[in-house]
Amino acid sequence: FPIAALVVLVLYGCLYITRRRKVGMPVGWATLVWTAPFALALVCLTIVGSLGLWDGWLLHYAVPTSSLAIGLCGIATLSREDVWDLYDDCGPVAKRCLCVVLVLAIVLFALLTVEGPYNTWTPADGFGLGNSANTVLSNYFWLEALLIAVLLAAFYFLGQRHASLCGIPLAFFFITGIGQYFIKRFKNAAILPSDLMALGTAAAVSKEYVYAFNDRAIWGIACAMACVCALSLMRPPAKGEAAKGTTIGNLGVSAASFALLAVLVCVPSYRDLLGVQIEYWYSIPCYQIQGFYPTFITVWQDMPIRRPQDYTDEAARTLTTEHADAYRTRAASDEGHREAAAQFEREKPTVIAVMNESFSDLSVYDGMHAGYEGPEFFKNGFGDALTKGKLNVTVHGAGTCNSEFEFLTGNALGYIGVGKYPFSIYDLTRVDGIAAEFKQWGYDTCAMHPNYATNWNRDKVYPLLGFDTYLSIDDFGGMPDCEVDKVTPNEPHCEVFHSGVSDRETYNRVLQLLDENPNPQFIFDVTMANHGSYDQGNIPAEYQLDYEPDGFADEKETTGRLNEFLSCIKKSDDDLREFVEKLRALDRPVVLIFFGDHQPNITLEYNDYWYTDEPQDVHARRAFSTSYVVWANYDVAGCEQVGEDNETSVDMLTSIALDLIGAPVSDYQAAQLDIRESIPSLSATGYQGADRQWYMPKDDSPYRQAYD
Repeated sequence: FPIAALVVLVLYGCLYITRRRKVGMPVGWATLVWTAPFALALVCLTIVGSLGLWDGWLLHYAVPTSSLAIGLCGIATLSREDVWDLYDDCGPVAKRCLCVVLVLAIVLFALLTVEGPYNTWTPADGFGLGNSANTVLSNYFWLEALLIAVLLAAFYFLGQRHASLCGIPLAFFFITGIGQYFIKRFKNAAILPSDLMALGTAAAVSKEYVYAFNDRAIWGIACAMACVCALSLMRPPAKGEAAKGTTIGNLGVSAASFALLAVLVCVPSYRDLLGVQIEYWYSIPCYQIQGFYPTFITVWQDMPIRRPQDYTDEAARTLTTEHADAYRTRAASDEGHREAAAQFEREKPTVIAVMNESFSDLSVYDGMHAGYEGPEFFKNGFGDALTKGKLNVTVHGAGTCNSEFEFLTGNALGYIGVGKYPFSIYDLTRVDGIAAEFKQWGYDTCAMHPNYATNWNRDKVYPLLGFDTYLSIDDFGGMPDCEVDKVTPNEPHCEVFHSGVSDRETYNRVLQLLDENPNPQFIFDVTMANHGSYDQGNIPAEYQLDYEPDGFADEKETTGRLNEFLSCIKKSDDDLREFVEKLRALDRPVVLIFFGDHQPNITLEYNDYWYTDEPQDVHARRAFSTSYVVWANYDVAGCEQVGEDNETSVDMLTSIALDLIGAPVSDYQAAQLDIRESIPSLSATGYQGADRQWYMPKDDSPYRQAYD
């Protein structure tokens, strides 16, 4: 269909040129340039189809209808001089009406270019004018249309009423819609302002994904081409018509439009005026219901860290001291804690923290309704752990650096504002970190991550947080080539699996550091192998699993992604078993803190399908949770080491581990441990009280004062 439409468009273009020359008229090169995008779109659709990158059951409608629409739009653009002749024959009232219709069409198609590829609304929904779920509601629809219209007007008058410059904002709208389509497809999330500050990281992992187009994406392309067609029909001023005063007037209107746009973006609070909300733990429905740009602007306005009401530095220090003193009073009276503190000072155990990419136990979804029991060794091999259990996290499917930030600094993203990436947007020069504390105790500190050093600004952030050394992908032999069934080294010492260097290789590098350096060390290992996407088809046969969850057995693509992820977890679990066995055999004290940063993006679909009638916080926490364990290869004084389960959150994990092994804690960590008596866990979805009930941030509860 795209090829046929392209052939027809090219033939009509040849006919256009022949006809113009036959009557002695010059070829309208501007018209031919306006037609180029249609030909390019059809060529791209042909290439996408030839590569097998069409995906979706409605493609048998989307491809022919879109190809037909693009071809007809191209023909209409080639015929624009004829359209202008017809326009000239109309009366003044008809001309005004036609201009209004054309402007409305441009704005509508531009809006569809943004919303069409990722939103669930269709023309059958009334183009967002209804009130159905996951459909752009009318007030937000008109707000987004206004923003788009003002931006188009600014470029239209900047170009002296030539519509060619409007191609710049249209390209921006197209990139927005298609970009959001792929982010939703890959991570089941919406684009946030902070994502724009991490484009380098996104580019670094982008090669792991398959860029397939479904029916909505293809219709979005057709809407963009319809907008190009409507813009091409905007008649430019005749030659010699523009005078100096007109030029200045157009520039004035353009400047006023840009100023109005700046006011619309920066001044009104859409949260307060229109009730625009953002639920960071599941942002897609918010964008779909409220529109991309109104929601994006609301999130952007929320980027600065909000100062708590009645906050002062002095009051904060006083409160910290009070809680820290309360903790230290209890600790001083605890004989077991005193023994652990003396043991830590005497032995200075090496502490290894492993933040394992996407490591999570999906058996929390009732065994995935398929008898899945979770990672075997992780669940059954830590009977002698200091503590372990459920870990509440603030991110899902992506945003590894936020779990990383919470763990290394003890700061909860729930207070900073979720949807923000501190590694990318804030100055961390004066932020306290656990690595710096270990350095003060005489430890050597090392961070490692087998990917690009610049991802999430780690090459800049790690030194600020106290790490002496950072081992990136270059220290693991360079970026590996993860081909199907390839679990072979790109260097003699480097195994790859799925999305990169295997967990085992990072663990071997940790063991190498221990072997080469007898000093106490703090090592932070951020793994990579389990990273998405989960449609790479490169799992070796011995690790391939085949679960068929209830309700999804016939959806081979969905279950294929699930089984690829579970296969990654199986390999990761085996590598962890091997690592722990080697740590047990070491003749030096070692503490292991192991946790997953977030669940994979695929779990939201299962969570929404199986669990529909439950409170929002319960529903969200299932998807925003992983697991953790704190384990030692020696007998820790004052600790029974029976693998007791304790639910907590990432920001508190460091303080808990230090407390268990008798390490010194800062005033902030001591205060955190004291507050944990009232609030043992918190995340983006709220906080858990000592009664083990979960409360939303705005709920009244017996623990609200402690949370505030």
